[in-house]
Parts: sequence; structure tokens; C-alpha cells
Amino acid sequence: MDADKRIRRFKRVRIKLMRSPMFMSVAPIMMLGKTEVVDDVPTACTNGRDEKYGTAFIDGLSDEELAFVIMHENFGHKMCRHLVLYKNLHKEDPQLTNMACDYWINNKLIKLDPAQTLVAMPRDKDGKMVGLYEPKYDGLDVPAIFRLLKQKQDEEGGGQGGGDGDGDGDGDGDGDGFDSHDWDGASGMSEEEQEELRKDVEQAIRQGEAAAKAAGYGSQAAKLGLGELLAPKVDWRKQLAEFVRATCRKPQVSTWRRPNRRYLTQDMIMPSLQGKSIKELVMAPDASGSMLGKPFTKCMSEVASLVKQLGIDKLHIIYWDGAVCGHETYTAATLNDWRSKTRPRGGGGTDPTCVVRYMQEKKLKPDAVVVLTDGELTGWGTWSVPVLWAITNDRRKITAPTGKTIRMED
Repeated sequence: MDADKRIRRFKRVRIKLMRSPMFMSVAPIMMLGKTEVVDDVPTACTNGRDEKYGTAFIDGLSDEELAFVIMHENFGHKMCRHLVLYKNLHKEDPQLTNMACDYWINNKLIKLDPAQTLVAMPRDKDGKMVGLYEPKYDGLDVPAIFRLLKQKQDEEGGGQGGGDGDGDGDGDGDGDGFDSHDWDGASGMSEEEQEELRKDVEQAIRQGEAAAKAAGYGSQAAKLGLGELLAPKVDWRKQLAEFVRATCRKPQVSTWRRPNRRYLTQDMIMPSLQGKSIKELVMAPDASGSMLGKPFTKCMSEVASLVKQLGIDKLHIIYWDGAVCGHETYTAATLNDWRSKTRPRGGGGTDPTCVVRYMQEKKLKPDAVVVLTDGELTGWGTWSVPVLWAITNDRRKITAPTGKTIRMED
């Protein structure tokens, strides 16, 4: 195919996508950055702002397959800002991060257009899908898919990366997507460029939503979940810190033992404020199995830091499953060694009401309790002190019916 014909075809497919009810809301994102069709790119790639498409690759695609690839780059990697949000996952395992991002995008696009009238997953000459697709990942976010891939890799004893390909879908199973991800290009942007891109993406999402609604396609735009992309992301660490500071600060009470000096010069005797010195916090990790790994270490590290900052006098770690399995007590002086001293125990059911009963039996009266769990519980209990539920759950968004809930997400 000659160059002019190729470019005209590429532009025609892009314009069709921009005018379609399904993807009209993505049109402003497609106008961000530079879009090139070049010879030296084997497939397609983006750095989160600019796109490149290989001439030989797109020549072998139908219009619907080319539209799929264009949406893969724009809706997936650019609009959802994958190359910014998942830098830490990429540092941990580049290939699995690439795979998780591609699974998420491709599943979403196939679900949006199951009849493949506008976008169709690329296939080879034998009709086999080119790219990663697995229906069992529907409804999961990228970090959740990453962890499942990582778990499978660890169970199989494999090295870095590796495919999945054992699901119920028509996945290719070789661990290869049909595009490449320019992580170096994304990280090479200055802080000013990254902040400008973030603002441009958010503005483009709002413009796309408004345009789709004005054209009467608001319901189609809603299927893309653009509202979630604009929802503010609250760092669970900040929420944890705010909770602990608000509930465990040293309270002050009025006392007549020492008159307030401020009023003595006015011939007035007023009480002074005196702080109480006793402060206790309970950390209650679910010891039923999976919670005693990375989530516990992350959360406990944050709690330990807060205990030192706020001068909390005593920290209790209460391990539980169907019953309390262990109780450890640390002071500010001994907290530095909690990693070497702690002895997680458990493995049975998941009933946090046992913690309430245990505190009553032992006459523990902490200022607050932090419960770390996946939220798959038989009950929540009735608490007489402020309780924070730090929930790690890849499959369900669970909110506790009592106390405050934060979701521990990377």
C-alpha cells in the first residue's frame, strides 16, 4: 500500500471512531499529542501522550482491527494513564505489568463491542487472536490482574513474565500483546510535562463526556467508566494517618489543681488544661491466610511510623481468624523491633467479633482499633471504640457497615 493511501485510510478509521456513539467521548484524547505512522515501529506504541503505528503492522489489519488498536492506545493507555499509574508495578515486573494492562484494555473493548461492528481484536491468518484476552479478568482492575498473574507465575516456579492462557477465553496464551509500551518515554517527561499531561487528559475526558451527552450518547460514554477516571484518588496512607491522629491524640481536660496563669492578672481564677498521658492503639490483622503477607507489612509499617510521630504509649497487635490467635504488646521503646519479634498465627475462619470479645475479657480500652482484612467476613461486630477497616480485596469493593473503611490500593 502506498504511503498516501495508507495515511488516508488511517485518518478515515480515526474519524469514524471519533464520530461513533461508542467512542465519541474519546475523541478529545485522540487529539492529544503526536500521532505518527512510521516504518521503524513493529506494531504500535505510546508513551501516554504520543502514538506511533508501524506501517507493515497496520497494512495487515482490517479497518475494524485497526480501530481496535487505535482505541487500545487511546482509551486504554492514554486516557487511563497506565504508564503513569502503574510505574511501581512495572518496576516490580515489567512484562507482567504490560500483560495486566493489555488484558484490562482488551477485555473492556471486546465487552463494549461484542459483535465487533466497529472494533475487532486483531487475528492472524489462522483466525487466532493476536493479543491478550481472558474473560475471567472481567471486572478486575490492573493491579488485581497483575497479582493474579504474579501468583500464577510463583506457583509455576517461573521467572519474570510468562503468559496465562489457561482461561475460558480465546486468549493467545503466549504472554505477548500486539503493541509495545514506551515506559522510558513516559518516565522521561519532566515533572512539569507530566503535570501538564495529567491536566490535559482530565480536561479531554470532561470535554468528551460533554460532547457525548450533547449528541445524545451519554449512556454510551458511561459504559467507558469515564466518571471513575475523574474521581479523586485518595491515598490510603493519608486516610490511615488522619484516622489515627483524630482518634489517638492526647485529650485535654480541665483541672483546678493549677490555675490558668493567663487570667491571674485579671484577678480571675480559671482552670488550666492538662493532657492525659495514656494512649493505646490496637492493630488487628486478619490472620486467616493471605492477609499476613505484603498488605500487613505495608499497613503495619505505616502504623508504626504514626505511633512514633504521635507518641502513642502502647500498641497492641491482635492476630485473629475465627478466634484470637495471638496478642503482642509494644511500647515506643520496643516498637523498632516489631518485625523480628512479631509471630503471626492463624489460618482458620474470619470473624472479627472475637476481637471485640477479647478486648472486653482482657479489659483493653484502646483509643482506636485498626482492622486489616479482605472484608470476606461472617460478621462485623459492635465496637465501643472508633474502628478503621483497612480492606484489601481485589475482586470486590467492600464497605464496612460500622466504623470507617479505607481500601488499601497501590
